[in-house]
Amino acid sequence: MEPIIEVRNLSIDFKTNSGMLRAVDNVSMNVGRGEIVGIIGESGGGKTTLSSGILQTIRAPGRIAEGEIIYHRKDGSQVDLLKLTEKEFNQYRWSDITTVFQAAQNVLNPTLRIRDHFVETAAAHDSQMSKEDVLKKAAELFSKVRLEERILDSYPHQLSGGMKQRVIIALSLLLSPELLILDEPTTALDVITQWYILDILRKIHEESGITMIFCTHDVSIIGSVMDRIAVMYAGQIVEYGRVEDVFLSSAHPYSKGLIKAVPSLRDDITKRAAIPGYPPNLLELAPGCRFGPRCYLKAAGVCDGIEGNLDHLQELGDTEQYTLCSHWKKVKDSAAAVD
Repeated sequence: MEPIIEVRNLSIDFKTNSGMLRAVDNVSMNVGRGEIVGIIGESGGGKTTLSSGILQTIRAPGRIAEGEIIYHRKDGSQVDLLKLTEKEFNQYRWSDITTVFQAAQNVLNPTLRIRDHFVETAAAHDSQMSKEDVLKKAAELFSKVRLEERILDSYPHQLSGGMKQRVIIALSLLLSPELLILDEPTTALDVITQWYILDILRKIHEESGITMIFCTHDVSIIGSVMDRIAVMYAGQIVEYGRVEDVFLSSAHPYSKGLIKAVPSLRDDITKRAAIPGYPPNLLELAPGCRFGPRCYLKAAGVCDGIEGNLDHLQELGDTEQYTLCSHWKKVKDSAAAVD
């Protein structure tokens, strides 16, 4: 599949009083044009930091230590986004690459009507659209996110959380970008509204073919929305592959643990179990596998937590599934990830 974004050996550091913390550590992944790729994992695993790195929104005390982010344009040309100045990157922000931030409802200016947010966004990113064209496009986008045009005359405080989230999604699509990065877009919404938002995003993708990167800690939604998923743990991608492969035949103990913890309507809740222990302190990492202290393979004596750890993702044959665990065959051969 033709790529739209290639992340190569990306590392992101944060300076703290206790030392340098590497929140994203040597991450590489490709996103194909027209795909929906999910990044899943526990809070603090690096999902938001990785997406912020792609968007060039890392600010002090954080910095991108190394790596490349190659953006493949429709005309076939390529550009390393990390080599661009802030002014140069602004040519791509919102018009080519845009985002829906976590708790996006809070980014709306309470003193502006919704229509003004659309007009100012277009003006800020050198759009040639007239005010009339902007509002016409906004009305069209509102129909896609199932909002009435009259909402344009509202203030943010007059809208519910779900309505504000849909306004932000419409706003992110204003300049017809190629890539949309969504950081926990269903956080703080009730379950019914969450699935309503997901259905809207799925239909937008079907109609426009826009590429999406979807960051979430909610494993239960991955099968209904995403094509491929990257599983992040302690700043690393530990597994990457097609949803059905990772879900049904996990190749890393952490991936398997996440999926086995999801409650199911088909079986007894007692068959589900949380992953024991806690994520490591990134300032005090022990040698070897970062998941080792919580891993059932280490607990069973199969792995010592060091020799089974790979320093880069390994492809499992020609399956387009990758893992950081050298004992992946034992993980796959053990009980299925989903009963």
